[in-house]
Amino acid sequence: MLGLALVLAALPFLPDPIPVHYNAAGVVNRWGSKYEMLVFPGIMLPFGALWLGTCRICRGFGEISERIMLLSGAAMFAVFDLMAAYFLYAGLRQAERLSDIPLDLHQLLCGVCGLGLIALGNWMPKLREPGPVGLRTPWSVKNAAVWRKCQRFGGWSFAAAGAASIAAALLAPGAWCWLWTTLALAAAGIAGVVYSRHAANTTPDG
Repeated sequence: MLGLALVLAALPFLPDPIPVHYNAAGVVNRWGSKYEMLVFPGIMLPFGALWLGTCRICRGFGEISERIMLLSGAAMFAVFDLMAAYFLYAGLRQAERLSDIPLDLHQLLCGVCGLGLIALGNWMPKLREPGPVGLRTPWSVKNAAVWRKCQRFGGWSFAAAGAASIAAALLAPGAWCWLWTTLALAAAGIAGVVYSRHAANTTPDG
């Protein structure tokens, strides 16, 4: 609802037309009505309801599973809300180039994603039994002991990826920060798969 509230509050102050699309270089390539800003939050409303429904389903696998899904959703929708606020500001200024805006959108979103990953890494070790969320591989679900080991490792690796994403947001300009964030996430995922196989092979059954 926050994204929709932001757009509704800003509509009376927006000029018409406004830039509604930018190319990869951050240069406006289409102008349109300010009311097009309602489309994105309008799509997010049913998506949010669907996400909440998924969280309720995860409650059957434990309260921690539900909380992790809620946390993931909160981080995801925070990114969407920041994007909405950013492009509302761009529309208000009728910015023809995103480089004219002092705040870099890519760095802002990478930073928020990093904070979400750190929070996710903090909750993962609390997943005691195999379920639909967490570091789930063919090996991590071997038994409860392997699962707990994998979630501890996954928590550390995803928190490290989050820290790397924040560092990229601070140090890498423009879209380059996404490259480093993607590499950090890929490294965390690969390390998790490798460790889960090792844990399954070295942990006895039972």
